[in-house]
Amino acid sequence: MESIGETLREARHQKQVSLEDASRATKIKVDILEQLESDEFSRLVSPTYTKGFLKLYAEYLGLDSQSIVSAYLSSQGGLQRQGLHMETTATMQHRQNELHLSVRGIALVVAGLSVAALIIWGLTTWWTRPPPVEQPVAVAPVETEPAIVAVAPSVARADFEPTYQPKPTEPALLELPAAK
Repeated sequence: MESIGETLREARHQKQVSLEDASRATKIKVDILEQLESDEFSRLVSPTYTKGFLKLYAEYLGLDSQSIVSAYLSSQGGLQRQGLHMETTATMQHRQNELHLSVRGIALVVAGLSVAALIIWGLTTWWTRPPPVEQPVAVAPVETEPAIVAVAPSVARADFEPTYQPKPTEPALLELPAAK
């Protein structure tokens, strides 16, 4: 028994049409038509779109579109509703093999990475801190002369306000040219 893709490819060759011509006539991209003809249905967007592409392409090629679509659904294990999405059984089984993390698992991973980053930051700041500077011991000098005391100079007081306040002015009157 031929696959769906082989059936589509043979019908296109019998009609003597290139993929580009079929793409222009059906408004389906060439890469999507190539995936349909090579039975790579899992690479397409969704089963609902795949059904529509198959129906449109089969009708263009003069094939029975209902039998092509039903063959597609039976080869994929039928359609099942997954929340708001329609998926085939084959794509659902493929998705179950993917890695799924719960929200709790993601939170634990983020918390662990945060703690590790804080520990690394703390160790690097501790490791790169400068060594303590030893202060020399101060010895009181023995003086017989009186000490000179420095007096801080006084600061002059400004004679203006520190905020800007524009001076009030009267608006100038505009003279309009006389009407003739």
